[in-house]
Amino acid sequence: MRIFLMCEGQNEEALLNCLLDADACSFTRDDLIGRKPYHIRQLNNPTIKSELVHYGLPFKIYRVGDKQNDNLKIPKELKHLVSNKEIYKYCTKPELEMLMILNEGLEKDYEKVKKFQSPKIYAKKNIKYNGKKYDQTSEFLKEYYGGCDINKLIDNIKKYKTYKKHNKNELYLADILK
Repeated sequence: MRIFLMCEGQNEEALLNCLLDADACSFTRDDLIGRKPYHIRQLNNPTIKSELVHYGLPFKIYRVGDKQNDNLKIPKELKHLVSNKEIYKYCTKPELEMLMILNEGLEKDYEKVKKFQSPKIYAKKNIKYNGKKYDQTSEFLKEYYGGCDINKLIDNIKKYKTYKKHNKNELYLADILK
């Protein structure tokens, strides 16, 4: 069964592309519908719906993002192709920037201010790479991870799983790794 890989944001998409390019996931691009992750939150885009209907076979949905509290609405033309039992949520909450905070060893410092600052704001104030402050762009993230330094990225993803507890129905990004 093929996988439709959805990403909440461009940064999640960039990191998943790094993982896929390094063959670090439990699946490959050949397992993905469209051979890529899609930067979408819902299946209401006409082009996406058309592509999935054209694919025509049952598929799984993997959703990657920090805010997973919205329900995925399956359009009626796709209901025969995907079951709610085949929708998986891979969470990066509170935010993807936690990977960099963990990489820098700043998690204890962040814990002191987390009631007042999101990881995104904290990262903007405290994380620099090559003299440049974190700016929320995929370019910064890719550069930070050394043009996809897969070992550092994988280490951070695994460390995050031991750092943050998720709800019962939420998986970790580490769960898609080989």
